[in-house]
Amino acid sequence: MKFIVAGNTVVRIDASAGGTLVAISSFVDAISSAPGKSISPIDVTTFVDTAERFMAGIELSQEFQLEGPFDDQSPSGIDAIMATAVGTILSFEFSPMGTGATARKVTMETLVTSYVVSAPVKERISYTVSLKQDGAATIGTT
Repeated sequence: MKFIVAGNTVVRIDASAGGTLVAISSFVDAISSAPGKSISPIDVTTFVDTAERFMAGIELSQEFQLEGPFDDQSPSGIDAIMATAVGTILSFEFSPMGTGATARKVTMETLVTSYVVSAPVKERISYTVSLKQDGAATIGTT
């Protein structure tokens, strides 16, 4: 399979610090800068080198946003989960191709830095939640 269409993506977050992961995929229609891994390179070039040389430094903390339709009707809706989460660290899981046995999965702890609801005239009510990675991310399979 060369190209894959999104649609089975699963996003999970714990509904409260230290809680159980809850699927919020039905409330997410966009993820900016989808989570993965990146490191800070450290320059180790010396006087005898004829080109730059680097070694891997520490893992960089990623920042990303989830966006989607607002829902405050359900105790498991996005507003019930995020309205009180700002300033807390929650577990986050991103499975871009679903949760099959060999499907890619990224897990990490995240600090919820903001949660904003917008209601423009003649458009749907939506939300944006900003997350910042706390500690190392794990990339594996589901």
